[in-house]
Amino acid sequence: MNSLLINRYEIINPLGSGGFGETFLARDTQMPSQRLVVIKHLKPALQNSHSSTELIENLFQKEAAVLEELGNHCSQIPQLYSYFSEEGEFYLVQEYIEGKNLSQVGQIKPEHATVILSSLLNTLKYVHSKNIIHRDIKPENIILRDSDRLPVLIDFGAVKETMGVVTLGSGSTVSSVVVGTRGFMAPEQTAGRPVFSTDLYALGLTIIYALTQRLPIEFSISQLTGEIDWTSYVPNLDPKLVQVLNKSIKIDLGSRYLTAEAMYSDLHTSSGIPLSTVLAPKSQEDTLVVSPGGESKNLISSLTSVVFSKVKSQNKDTKVPVNYTRVAVIALSILGLAGGFFVTQQMLEAQERAAQLEREKKEAEEKKEIAEKERLQAQQKALEAENLRQTAEQERLAVEKRQAQEERRRLADESRQARLERQRLAAERSRVAALSENYITSNTPDNNTSSEPVYTTNSNVSSSWRPTCGDSYTSGSQWWAVKGPASALSVVKNKYCGDAYIASRETQAASFSSESAAWSFANALSSASGYQFWVKKSR
Repeated sequence: MNSLLINRYEIINPLGSGGFGETFLARDTQMPSQRLVVIKHLKPALQNSHSSTELIENLFQKEAAVLEELGNHCSQIPQLYSYFSEEGEFYLVQEYIEGKNLSQVGQIKPEHATVILSSLLNTLKYVHSKNIIHRDIKPENIILRDSDRLPVLIDFGAVKETMGVVTLGSGSTVSSVVVGTRGFMAPEQTAGRPVFSTDLYALGLTIIYALTQRLPIEFSISQLTGEIDWTSYVPNLDPKLVQVLNKSIKIDLGSRYLTAEAMYSDLHTSSGIPLSTVLAPKSQEDTLVVSPGGESKNLISSLTSVVFSKVKSQNKDTKVPVNYTRVAVIALSILGLAGGFFVTQQMLEAQERAAQLEREKKEAEEKKEIAEKERLQAQQKALEAENLRQTAEQERLAVEKRQAQEERRRLADESRQARLERQRLAAERSRVAALSENYITSNTPDNNTSSEPVYTTNSNVSSSWRPTCGDSYTSGSQWWAVKGPASALSVVKNKYCGDAYIASRETQAASFSSESAAWSFANALSSASGYQFWVKKSR
């Protein structure tokens, strides 16, 4: 994939991939904030005709519009920023939710699980009211947002399902793929007939995973009912939470909750009495009308609401705390001992719920303080690590500086030594040149027992032509050859040294057992011939 989509979205890194396509984290380069976005790259399962591609594109646009509406009206669903198609493949650009999903946060406490479940049921009530089924609820698709710790529902399956749409011979359309995750799919979803309860089934299993850190396939299954045994993994569970979760994951669709509203209401009902009847609405009137045919429970609930409302009204201005014992006495006086039992029971449940909320609030504050301390500690560690890094960097730079200084001194010493060596060689060449000016070895019979003339250190090579130049060969000695360019052979051979020849594409004029004598001859030959000659050590 290109690193820049439609000249706008810069791909940062992949987030995941599957049978329907890939998901990437990207940066919106055309927004001033350079905000991060999630790009879903969807690939149709079948691309065998223009009509099927056009059908998929129309369905994709329709589902994208639904996602836009859901994200705009529910803060716990990512917003859809944009969508587009390119070369028969489709892209969704959605809000990036910072946080960890339920498969990453580890095992959670039962009271936290209840809060998450309640929040997600409210989200599903809204989603289902739009006649939308999520189809793929699982731990990875529920993110606890960092900013407010609310659970966010991501990755709706409806858009994925459009990628597998095919047209039947009758003209009707059907999806050729089943959206969902093994273990979290209800039986009716596996058969391709998901309903609202399908999402509640997957949500129940997801909350069980959050409580136990075990996938559905890891639990033992009852051979009679086909239901999983999960409660043994979590001690001290609220019986109400166990009841709600067990009902939500029934294999039989008719035994499950049919709506998110029903599951939510059951979760927030204690001992069969809805909490909404304990705390009366602010708009409720103080007048109580009792129908002769009404039930005792309704009478008690209504009376309790009136008493609570009256007491709250009286204490609103005086700021005096509500005396629930006094309220109980009033209720007992009106209803008698038998009816007063039910009123007292409701008040105790209300107090228990209020205490539970207070404990949750205190625990949340403690967690917040702990998180803040951990953040400060992490920040302190980061500062210490940065200081250590800077100290190490300074030490490294100091070492490099010392090494550079030592290298400069070494190079300066080598430069001085090279300069002294050049001066020594120049002096040596001058000395040899002076000697060669004063000494000429004559090629006479009296001085040489050999019949061949021998040229030694004679710099005046232009004085006469010689058949042989250089020293006589002596076995085991070191030799220095006087060499020049190949083009000088004719001049040297005709004017100076008759035995000159070509060796390794160079003119070799003579060989000497002394390096200084060879250089003297080379310098003299260079001056006389106009060609440049030099000395090479030879065998």
